[in-house]
Amino acid sequence: MWRFRGFPQWQLALFCRRQRWVLTAQGWLIVLSCLILLFVGSLLQVYPFLAVNSPIQANTLVVEGWVHDQNLQDALTEFKSRPYQLLLTTGGPIPVGSYLVQYRTYADLAAATLKQLGMNQSQLVAVPAPDTVKDRTYTSALALKQWLDQSHPSIHAIDVLTAGPHARRSWMLFRKALAPRQVGILVSPDPEYDPQRWWTSSAGFRSVTGELIAYLYAWVFNIFSR
Repeated sequence: MWRFRGFPQWQLALFCRRQRWVLTAQGWLIVLSCLILLFVGSLLQVYPFLAVNSPIQANTLVVEGWVHDQNLQDALTEFKSRPYQLLLTTGGPIPVGSYLVQYRTYADLAAATLKQLGMNQSQLVAVPAPDTVKDRTYTSALALKQWLDQSHPSIHAIDVLTAGPHARRSWMLFRKALAPRQVGILVSPDPEYDPQRWWTSSAGFRSVTGELIAYLYAWVFNIFSR
């Protein structure tokens, strides 16, 4: 500590000593263990949160057309096991291979697949969505709303079937687009990976983490667009 001669009350302090608490080795071990447990717990809970399953008492089933063939088979099984009267497929243009086949949209391709699987054509309708570079799920839901308003305004409740962790986002966006209609959600497992151990495969990791980010984005967009 310095003092200026003639001015004893002026002092210039460059250093001081302070006491503080720090974690011991055992403390750091406990903190690290808690973080690991939190991380593992998050891994175990994120898939059930995203792959929500909450059907309602509806007579119409809607299937997102981009899902796998196995998911379409599950949709047909659900249709036959519940009192549905109509099955609708949604989806926009197919980005790859559409010039080589007769089906230009996911809605048309899914409807054709369901017909091949044994679906009654009189109860099956494809509802294609327009082309868009973003918000494809919401665009498909809006196209469905327009079709329902024009062709079946008496339908006031639907169930939407989709694949794996996409369910939470689809449920939110279809409810927003189709309000005030009631919307339930049915989930079919993604056949590309084990949903109980999704983090052990690249397909599962990309799917779940990507859907989590997409859901958070859609959730924030949904809040600020009200």
